[in-house]
Amino acid sequence: MLTYEFPLNEKSRTYLRFDALFQLLRQNARQADNGQAISFFKALFDFIELSERCDIRTDLMKDLEKQRQKLEALRQLPTVDGTKLQLLLDTLATLVYELPRSLRAGTRFKEDKFLCGIRQRFSIPGGLCPFDVPVLHHWLGLPLERRVADAEGWLAELTLLMQATDQLLQLWRESGHFKVELARNGFFQDSADGAELVRLQVDPECGHYPTLSGHKSRFAIRFLPLGELETGDITFQLACC
Repeated sequence: MLTYEFPLNEKSRTYLRFDALFQLLRQNARQADNGQAISFFKALFDFIELSERCDIRTDLMKDLEKQRQKLEALRQLPTVDGTKLQLLLDTLATLVYELPRSLRAGTRFKEDKFLCGIRQRFSIPGGLCPFDVPVLHHWLGLPLERRVADAEGWLAELTLLMQATDQLLQLWRESGHFKVELARNGFFQDSADGAELVRLQVDPECGHYPTLSGHKSRFAIRFLPLGELETGDITFQLACC
């Protein structure tokens, strides 16, 4: 089953974009080959550009505090594991405290001469030839241990933001439960009930992919064929989070 996630507001859209970039950075930080190194830098520069457009620290702090208050209310339930709950509450409290006191994400990257020297070339088609950016060609020729250490150093600058984003999205995702639904002739609509995002699980063998339009109160899903297939009734799983 393929899992799709669709945001229902601009804030959750931004979180999911940051999350996707963080995943790319983690996946490519070990740099098994030069292609992974290039993918790492591409994700890093996309992150810098996105973080220049919006500072998500305040929104993350507010949303994590909302989650902390919701979890605090569960403390009296007899079925709740008190030890695990307290660990989670402590983690959220730490993130809520540290986020507004941290530097804006990407601030130190602007002081890195190497990153500043190669960033512009990534926006130019075919602009990564050795004669275009000899400094990058030199860096790619360094021992793997040195390059991995550099990548881990850049990732360390994002640790707090990655932890906060991971924690919030995990709590959102775990709040929704998948249930089987039917899209008649490839169309389905429902109320969102104030959800932040919609998650779908779809069998790729059906030959269709979902698109979603909507907002915090209602949404509509339409399945489109990959190729010239006819669209009939499609079974999928849905969770509003």
